[in-house]
Amino acid sequence: MSRVAALIAGAALGVFSGGAQALDYEFYRQGGETAVLVTGEFQYGDEKRFRREILNAKPVSEVIFASPGGNVYAALAIGRFLREIGLPTRVNRGQACASACVYALIGGIFRTIEPGARVGVHMSSITGNKELLRDVTEVIRRQGPAGAKEVLSLIEQSAASVMAAQARYLVDMSVSMELMHPITDTQSTDMHWLSRRELERYNIIN
Repeated sequence: MSRVAALIAGAALGVFSGGAQALDYEFYRQGGETAVLVTGEFQYGDEKRFRREILNAKPVSEVIFASPGGNVYAALAIGRFLREIGLPTRVNRGQACASACVYALIGGIFRTIEPGARVGVHMSSITGNKELLRDVTEVIRRQGPAGAKEVLSLIEQSAASVMAAQARYLVDMSVSMELMHPITDTQSTDMHWLSRRELERYNIIN
């Protein structure tokens, strides 16, 4: 069971919305300032490269996100870094920032969602970890109900840890805790696209 426990703990660090493409960066320079368009999916460890890219390109005036999500913990770390250095964030018209991307977005000291842009939330998931699913299946096959009970307990602990990190982050970023409702009410296989009214009510737009 120790291997499964380690995989579940690792999966908690790798909570994602799917895919395995790291973030890409496009820099737009105008009038002595630089805007950065961040695309692709967040992966564990991307926060380190993000920090380097931003610091190397300074002065950066704004970070624009267009991402379907990815690793929650990387997005949380990126959001905290953005707040630390006081950069604004944006989602452009016709583009989307969803799942983990939303946490990076709300790290911006000022956040702009253009008309026609989309911001989506849902529950985090570890079910995309094929190695974990294979090992859990094998444990349950070999140990039966006792193994299933222990696996479920470990998964519950992992899920609680992720949700606690998300909730703390929303408080630290001065975003309404009510945002947790559409997050927890929406399965990881679905997406709740926030209306303009919700973006304002939850203080995502400020």
